[in-house]
Amino acid sequence: MNITIKRISGLLGLLLAIGFGVFVYGGWQMFGDELKAIKSLKMIQERVYTFEYKGDYGFKAFLEEGGAKTDAQMADYIAGFLSKGYIKTGAQTPDGGCSTIASGGLFCRNFDWNSKSHYAVIKTHPDDGYASISTTGFAFLGMGEDWHPIAGMDGMVALASIYVPLDGMNEKGLCVSDLIEIDGSTEVPDTDRADLTIVAAIRLVLDYAKDTEEAVKLLSEYDVFPSVNAAHHLAISDINNHNVVVEWKNGQMRVTETDIVTNHCLAENLQSPLTGESLKRFASLAQKYSGFKSHEEGLQALQDASYEEETLWSVIYDKENLSSTIYFDCDWDNPLTFSIAE
Repeated sequence: MNITIKRISGLLGLLLAIGFGVFVYGGWQMFGDELKAIKSLKMIQERVYTFEYKGDYGFKAFLEEGGAKTDAQMADYIAGFLSKGYIKTGAQTPDGGCSTIASGGLFCRNFDWNSKSHYAVIKTHPDDGYASISTTGFAFLGMGEDWHPIAGMDGMVALASIYVPLDGMNEKGLCVSDLIEIDGSTEVPDTDRADLTIVAAIRLVLDYAKDTEEAVKLLSEYDVFPSVNAAHHLAISDINNHNVVVEWKNGQMRVTETDIVTNHCLAENLQSPLTGESLKRFASLAQKYSGFKSHEEGLQALQDASYEEETLWSVIYDKENLSSTIYFDCDWDNPLTFSIAE
């Protein structure tokens, strides 16, 4: 078999292609789920891709093996499972702003970052978990911001984005979103619990939690490590409008009831002493949009909290209809709508 490898810079080197010979001898039996997912990969508008993965993408085995505390460790596992050991790949998460606001059956989120990417909207139907839809960008796999899967084995690299969701919703209407926490800590005590990176924690919640209570319980069973040397917190919302932010402080997981999350700590007695954009966005959303009732009001909240040059996508998850409406690059007149059921 001829295996061609190209290494590029980034958090980890990423392999772009492997030889066709891998698939000739028993390839369909060996890579059936992966090949079907790659076949579903398509560009639906400029810079926006979607694909659907049905079957086993190895997340349960990843958890059973103890997870991973670094992006590098997680990348090794992803590569080994998806390529059956033939390739190496990498994953990272971004540094940026972001805002979320939840009310009733809607969960709204801006993803802010200071660099563009080709985007991926991913549908997953795992054998042993809940179906979900999630959003990410290929740049956050460690690829350059202009990389996109053109054809062939680039698709195998694209599948690694399953492990790098930055927000999403599952078939139970449970939503979760990653946000940078500017006053958070990157120090995590290493206990005898299994390890997860922050993006793997999002995949955990999407695959196995039916509501906010279950999500919090699942997260409490792991040591959750930050990515790219930045602290993160998770906004979580369920079909019953139980909305929380999960933060990690002083070696403890802290859960705070809140409908709004931006980029500063909200844990009791640990509120940020900072001033700046995060607090301003939080105050503005709380004043204008607490208890909003319609898609239009949610969209207006996202527009008010967005940045023209840095908001890569804004998404409204409809927990009752199990659909997501996404506005890429502040293009408010041309949304894309996706359904978990389709």
